[in-house]
Amino acid sequence: MRHLLAGAAAVVLVAQAVVFALWPGAHALLIDLQVYRAGGGHVLAGEPLYAGGVLLDLPFVYPPFAAALFAPLALLPPDLLKVLWTGAGIALLAYVVRRCAPRAGWPAAVLLAVVATALDPVRTTLYLGQINIVLLALVVGDLLGRPGSRLRGVGVGLAAAVKLTPLLFVVYLVATRRWRAAATALATFAAAAGLGFVLAPADSAAFWLEGTFAAADRISDVAGPSNHSLNGVLSRLGVEGLPWLVGAAVLGAVTIVLAVRAHRRGDEVLALTLCGLASAALAPFAWSHHYVWVVPLAMLLGVRAVAGDRWALAGLAGVLAATVAVVTALPGPQVGPIPATGLISLWPDAYLLLFLAVLAAAARPRTNIGAGTRTAVPV
Repeated sequence: MRHLLAGAAAVVLVAQAVVFALWPGAHALLIDLQVYRAGGGHVLAGEPLYAGGVLLDLPFVYPPFAAALFAPLALLPPDLLKVLWTGAGIALLAYVVRRCAPRAGWPAAVLLAVVATALDPVRTTLYLGQINIVLLALVVGDLLGRPGSRLRGVGVGLAAAVKLTPLLFVVYLVATRRWRAAATALATFAAAAGLGFVLAPADSAAFWLEGTFAAADRISDVAGPSNHSLNGVLSRLGVEGLPWLVGAAVLGAVTIVLAVRAHRRGDEVLALTLCGLASAALAPFAWSHHYVWVVPLAMLLGVRAVAGDRWALAGLAGVLAATVAVVTALPGPQVGPIPATGLISLWPDAYLLLFLAVLAAAARPRTNIGAGTRTAVPV
């Protein structure tokens, strides 16, 4: 199996090298990382975060605490920062794989992390310099870490302080009656927001008290094809407001019920994957790279497939068909600075449908998804 993984990783590396050779400027841009760096620079300089673009016309969309967290990035040379950020992203991917499949071993985890860069959400996260893998690792490391840890909830709280959608995991912790972890997550979140008020009071007031946090269209049209959430689908159909809130609440409740069921039978990777996918699918706005939770999904299906589960193998094939980053359009005014890739570039609702399919599979009385993940055979 390790030889097969090594071969797949080699193929992915060659493909990445070819794409980079064809469009070096696009893939070395890491434009979102530049926005993070600029946001950190605004905090250091005492400049407003939300009065306009922090980098050309690109706005800073995260809470002030995130900008304060990004402040050290402004002290590093851009080229060095890009290399370090990309390397850290791949290392964190290996960490996530290791947590999701603890018996895989680190060599296999590293190979799987390289293979995972061929998935569109991961590829786009790395090429844009996005923070999604960092948040994924924070939550996975927190909730798949040592049982009974007094620090459980800190990772979830920090992730939510940077980007609000991980707050869904607090609901999951409450639903599974892990009161201490839920309280720790909320306390961490509140402390981080409070630190934001201390370091950037005017920006914090604008973000939290003047409604900036609720402006889903700060960077792109909610009804546009770049919004891959339930809200995006409904908006494109001309349905806005209350129907989305009701639909998101219903699907969110279903997600929590299924996640609790998975938790009770020991399928923690499945439980976290359900909540992670829901945090993107039910958000007001979701870019394709927000769906990095397809990595734990592919891992839990892969582990079952290796153990001989044909249904899991079919599910893994479906996930790969939906998420592999096949180039579908070249960079340009209508595409953006990097090539369009994957099924989602042709069909904006693909990842939402994937989320609904995972929910449906998990709702089966004796679902194969994730069963026995924590006791799986070595990869």
